[in-house]
Amino acid sequence: MAIQQTSDHQRRVLIGRTLGILIVLGAILTGTRVWRINYQHPRTNDAMIRANIVGISAEVNGRVVELHVEDNQFVRKGQLLYVIDPRPYQAKLDRAKAELMLAEKEVESRRASSSSAESAIERLQHQRASAAAEVRRIEAEDDYLHHRLQELEPLAEKQYVTGDQLRQAHSRLDASRAALADAQAKERSMASAIEEAKSESSRAQSLIAQVGDVNARVEAAKAQVAAAELDLEYCFVRAPFDAYVTNLNTREGEYVKAGSQLFALVDDRHWYAIADYRETYLQSIQPGQAAEVFLVGYPGKRFRGVVTGIGWANSPDNVKQQGVLPEVDRTLNWVVLASRFPVRIEILERDPERPLRMGMTAFVTVLDRPAPTNAETTRTTSQAPQ
Repeated sequence: MAIQQTSDHQRRVLIGRTLGILIVLGAILTGTRVWRINYQHPRTNDAMIRANIVGISAEVNGRVVELHVEDNQFVRKGQLLYVIDPRPYQAKLDRAKAELMLAEKEVESRRASSSSAESAIERLQHQRASAAAEVRRIEAEDDYLHHRLQELEPLAEKQYVTGDQLRQAHSRLDASRAALADAQAKERSMASAIEEAKSESSRAQSLIAQVGDVNARVEAAKAQVAAAELDLEYCFVRAPFDAYVTNLNTREGEYVKAGSQLFALVDDRHWYAIADYRETYLQSIQPGQAAEVFLVGYPGKRFRGVVTGIGWANSPDNVKQQGVLPEVDRTLNWVVLASRFPVRIEILERDPERPLRMGMTAFVTVLDRPAPTNAETTRTTSQAPQ
């Protein structure tokens, strides 16, 4: 009997030890499995749906005369949002076009004047050349008459020629020299006129402001027209992309200044889940990995996504800046909390019955496989209203 009791006791001890070992091994295996899954498929509930926000600002000053959208309305790319009173800018454009026409006519007139000045210079140069030829002719004649008089004077002393002939020779020489002086004066006058005409031509060319094939005056006037056309175009504000209107709190009649924002647009082209992961998980997350996004608002619905980037900076919460030196608290934390870094996951699937809204709470799981190569083709549905 005692032997049987001892055997039963030993059997129970063996069974208990075996169960204990199995429980410990199961816990170890389960923990290892959970740890591997946790790091192979890192998951976080600290995530939020985000989209790009663009503030719609006025480019010109003026009063809003037309408002074509309502708050929370969906708009297509190129759709007219609102209109600023275009009449002052239309008048500015008309004035700029008139100034352009005046500049073109003025340039044409100055070019005609320049051409006339060039023709005048050419004519004066011909006249100067004619005057110079006349001077040379008279100089040759004067030289002949001077030599002829020198020949007659000795003959007159010997009475080989009469006194009338000698006086006639003197008269012809004096007349030739007077004609020479007049011709030389005309040549100098032509030279002075040519210099003055060249100066006038230079002034006309400078006023034309022509550089190669480009006229500065006309180009400046064209630039004014282009600027006026741009200001007029800015009066008609259009959607730069498909988006949702948000934070619209104005109506027709409000006066806006350039740079002031009337409302914002939520970009509907790309939606993201910004998931804050602990730094211990970052080694298991790489751009291009597939991800699954679950939203609190849509339980049971899975949205496929792809990791597009991991944040490179995080602001520490225990460091304060005092002047140029940091002020660090002297604290000793027994529990070390891992920092979190934002991971951006672009959502590839869209469901028109479950529209995405910026700020929705999300649960994100990053998978240990790359996203599908046809990720762009999976974006077949859109939450935008038709």
